[in-house]
Amino acid sequence: MNRLTQRNEQGRWSLQGFSWDELHSGAVISPRLAEALYGALCKLKDYEDTGLSPQDVERINDFEKTNTAQLLKKLAELKAKHRWILAEERLPNGRDYILLSFENFSIPLVGRYEEDAEGGAFYVGDDEDSCASQGLYVNAWKPLPEPYRAEDV
Repeated sequence: MNRLTQRNEQGRWSLQGFSWDELHSGAVISPRLAEALYGALCKLKDYEDTGLSPQDVERINDFEKTNTAQLLKKLAELKAKHRWILAEERLPNGRDYILLSFENFSIPLVGRYEEDAEGGAFYVGDDEDSCASQGLYVNAWKPLPEPYRAEDV
């Protein structure tokens, strides 16, 4: 929406497109000014019809404080928590089970990552053979979701 007001170099407010001289007491209201004033009154009426106070408008304009902004922030955190992590970006910590994605197999599988003195390797499930020895090449992984609990419903 276009602004209805403007501020001049002296800090005085006036109707957009009109100088202060055209608006002071005793000035003749031209047809152009009358049309602009009527348009401004219509927009003021529309604003007042919303039932919002100036404080409500400020709160809406402060997006960081809105419920929508808070939900979007939480969604971004959840998305980051549950995203696929490239194996070349970072390797999993510990021996927890994780979900594995493969560059040469289309179905993700549950597995684990283990490190020893010679390096580390991914394993599918409880297999003794590494994914690489089985011809599977892990390109990404992510933590498993929390298991179902009846109280979560």
